[in-house]
Amino acid sequence: MRDILLFLVPPFAGAIIGFVTNAVAIRMLFRPLKEIRIFKIKLPFTPGVLPRQRHRLAQSIGAMVERELLTPEILRQRLASEEVRGKIRDYISLFTENVLQKTPKELTKGSEIFLSDKISFAMEKMYLVFYAAVMDFLRRDDIRLELESRGRIFFRNTMFKLNAFQRFFLSAGQYDQTLEEKMPEIIDELTTEADSLLRNERVKEKLINSTIAYIVSAVNEEDKNIAALFEINEKDKEKLDEFLFQKLTDTADKQIESVLNSINVKTLVSQRIDSLDMLRVERIILDVMADQFKWINVFGAILGFLIGTFQSVFSWFVR
Repeated sequence: MRDILLFLVPPFAGAIIGFVTNAVAIRMLFRPLKEIRIFKIKLPFTPGVLPRQRHRLAQSIGAMVERELLTPEILRQRLASEEVRGKIRDYISLFTENVLQKTPKELTKGSEIFLSDKISFAMEKMYLVFYAAVMDFLRRDDIRLELESRGRIFFRNTMFKLNAFQRFFLSAGQYDQTLEEKMPEIIDELTTEADSLLRNERVKEKLINSTIAYIVSAVNEEDKNIAALFEINEKDKEKLDEFLFQKLTDTADKQIESVLNSINVKTLVSQRIDSLDMLRVERIILDVMADQFKWINVFGAILGFLIGTFQSVFSWFVR
């Protein structure tokens, strides 16, 4: 009986030792969370491997994600897949359908002040363009000739409305002839006055405010939805959807590198992992690796059993 125990104890003791040491080694990956000191002397292997190396681990994972997972090429491939392109088309179609079914008032509801401010800002920017366009139009040679011609016609029509005595008086003094001859100068003066008027800040402010009030009023009073207002049918909507899809995908394709650079995937992932609570990290890893860790413990027990068996056999032969 004693000989049997001497033969059996080492294998089973080795199995227990192998199982326990592997379990302890796995536990030491996570625990203790903080270093332990006795008489100001830091105990070795404290804190655990992961708490001690969490910063380096976070940086390594961040670099791996940036280098292997979130690269411009991978994102472009994903963007080019039929599944993603189909979903983008569906989202755009749903978005345009919702917009086209709303009236201008519904579309701008809650943004009246914002809309007014933006229209005012746009009008300020466009006023110089409007002023330049008007003055260039008035100074064109063909327009000047047209204004002179219409000025003479206006003057003659006015003459016909006068009585005989008034017409005789103007003719006697040759005022009618003088006015017709001076028509180019009159048009020049009118153009100069128009220039001065449009440059006046009070006139500019009144024009802008009147335009803003008209636009806002038109938006609030219109009862038709956007589709009916602009006469957009199903075919037009398809063209609009395709236009938005092309613009969106082209922009996304061109901006992938700059977006990833601005996000800085490595730093983002590293900081996120580094900020995780180690107890949470431990639970995550144990949940994922539970079966593997179990078999590591079993393998330790098997290896300990084999070593114990070898020891028993060796002792039996050397006795």
